[in-house]
Amino acid sequence: MTLYAEVVLPLPVHHAFTYRVPSSLQDRAARGSRVLVPFKQRTLTGFIIKLRRRKPSRGLEFRDVLDILDERPVFSPSFLAFTQKLSAFFHSSWGEILYASLPPSFLLQTETRVLLREEGKKALEQSSLSQDEMMVLSTLQKREYSVLFLKRSLKIKNLSSLIKGLEKKGWVEVLRTVKREKARRATRQKALPEQLEIDFSMDRASRHAVDTMAQKLKEGHFSPFCLHASSDKREAVYFHFIKKVLERKKRVLFLVPEISLTEDLVEKFETRLGGKVACLHSRLAENKKISEWVRIKQGEVDVVVGPRSALFSPVDKLDLIIVEEEHDESYYQSEAPSYDARRGAWLRAQEEGCALIFGSAHPTVETFYRAKRGSYLQSVSGRIRKTKVAVLEERTASGKLHSIIKQRIAEKLCGKEPVLMFINRRGYASFLFCSRCQYIPRCPRCDVSLNYHRREEKLVCHYCDYSLSRIFECPRCGSKIISRKGPGIEVIEEEITKSFPKGRIESFDKDVARTKTDRSKILDDYSKGRIDILIGTQLLAHQANLAPASLVVVLYPEITLSLSDFKANQKTFNDLRQMMSFASEEVLVQTSFPRHFTIQTAAGDDYLSFYNQEIKFRRLMNYPPFCTMAEILFQGENIRNLAKKSREFYALIKSRVDGVEILGPALASGPRLRGQRGIQIILKAKRRKRMDDLIKNALLPIKVRRALWIYE
Repeated sequence: MTLYAEVVLPLPVHHAFTYRVPSSLQDRAARGSRVLVPFKQRTLTGFIIKLRRRKPSRGLEFRDVLDILDERPVFSPSFLAFTQKLSAFFHSSWGEILYASLPPSFLLQTETRVLLREEGKKALEQSSLSQDEMMVLSTLQKREYSVLFLKRSLKIKNLSSLIKGLEKKGWVEVLRTVKREKARRATRQKALPEQLEIDFSMDRASRHAVDTMAQKLKEGHFSPFCLHASSDKREAVYFHFIKKVLERKKRVLFLVPEISLTEDLVEKFETRLGGKVACLHSRLAENKKISEWVRIKQGEVDVVVGPRSALFSPVDKLDLIIVEEEHDESYYQSEAPSYDARRGAWLRAQEEGCALIFGSAHPTVETFYRAKRGSYLQSVSGRIRKTKVAVLEERTASGKLHSIIKQRIAEKLCGKEPVLMFINRRGYASFLFCSRCQYIPRCPRCDVSLNYHRREEKLVCHYCDYSLSRIFECPRCGSKIISRKGPGIEVIEEEITKSFPKGRIESFDKDVARTKTDRSKILDDYSKGRIDILIGTQLLAHQANLAPASLVVVLYPEITLSLSDFKANQKTFNDLRQMMSFASEEVLVQTSFPRHFTIQTAAGDDYLSFYNQEIKFRRLMNYPPFCTMAEILFQGENIRNLAKKSREFYALIKSRVDGVEILGPALASGPRLRGQRGIQIILKAKRRKRMDDLIKNALLPIKVRRALWIYE
């Protein structure tokens, strides 16, 4: 009897394709296996999600599966169920999510090469060839080339159509081959000796939280927790439960927001657990990534550590998932396939029937609210913070430092104590402008003002890296452009250098610390006392190995408050708390909004007061967690076409709008980026199902490039 396979492909489509499985391959066909299938003119790697004997639809012809690549499925039934739910939750392509779950070389690629035939050589002698045809045939005289090479070197529009035409004329031959990777094995690592430890890290409050959580934990059942505690207390609780899991011969998935945090964590786990730890992230070399993936798949690992992409690691016998620093926005992947690893961890824990711990000293408002309502919140009171914090109102000229800040820096330098300074703005100024005609230099591709970088005397776009030399005269009216707005890190460095000429001062941002080597050198110099004052952007605050300083200065933390984002208050609170965490004695915050509740509560390390005020704002404005919100962005170069498509979508949902609030369509609040314009529509719904039905029925038929984000 004929066997049919439903296959999802790594394409931005939301349905499976049906193929016939030849009798020679039927014994190896299984759900979760990789298959090679024909798709249009290409050969793609897909994934079997369902097998059936009955013909899906009469009267249709089905193409054959070309090959089955696995002796045993790469994806387990529980993993398939989890990724299917994640795909449906965020309206992302299931095939693209499965594609992202494997090392790149596991997805075999079709290489298309073009060969010049004898008829093509004769055609070159004709004078009737178009210029594009002449360019292609002349290039192929030397040797055969891949289509990718021809696209990059010749830069001909619609090259694929041109090659099809040349193939029909018999002038070229198109060769398609599948590049297969050699089978690889995991590199076995020597087991490290485990350290015998006496754990004194658990105080009474931590033990009470552990006991309460242990009572609710049932093996084989989904058990969520939100651990609201300081980092040291969270670590104590984590390791207590990790040891319990390993005693039961089960496994742990430990997610962190930043790749930079993985190295120290892996070292800590290896010391305590004897080396049965794997780390997965995008910056690993391909061979290392494959080796780690195979080790996890073969069950040689007890703990898997990594950022959001580690959510898709093939770990089985999963008994505990930990999402550390749950508040960090890095867990949300905005590019396709879009998903939130925090929601993904919830869905995977549900499917695996295991425990889930969200840990943070200041959780997201949504998580804290749901944890309180769901009775899975565990708050552990921390030690009283000894750091002194002063909030200073910015009263001086733009870019100048408050007199108290200069005074305290001078005192620290006299005592040979290091100082950390943070300002989350690159360059010298946010923009230059003509005071006569108000002209502002803008990026021609992104419609944003160009930032002025004084070090290089350039105007730079921070979105696409377009740059030009600084202009001194207005191209519109000819007057001098002398005005600057929005002080950046270079202004602060200049001011500090003038005020403390004998100080050893260094900056740390994307323009100075461009590579990992640059960053390591600056951090090493700072930790060894070779730098007196280190000034950095948010990039510096994300460095896990940054040594603390007795004085931390934070300048203009309200920059993020101006974002058109309902999470702007939370982001500002998180960023300010993160920068303040590097202070051992004193913090000075210079701001134009000293009485804003976000800055006041962050300065006072009072998360509960921040939460209580922010949740009132969310309820009043009907923002998550009081609704499900979908943000839909139609993107393209032709604004008229985008407007037409957005109106079509609006017309489709307007007739079904019961229970859904519609905002827009409107021009996107963000700039035109890399030539792409945007039109935005926001949907709010009390019931998630109503929102999902609207998106499936109205959005998917709209054929235009778009991005979709879901918040709840």
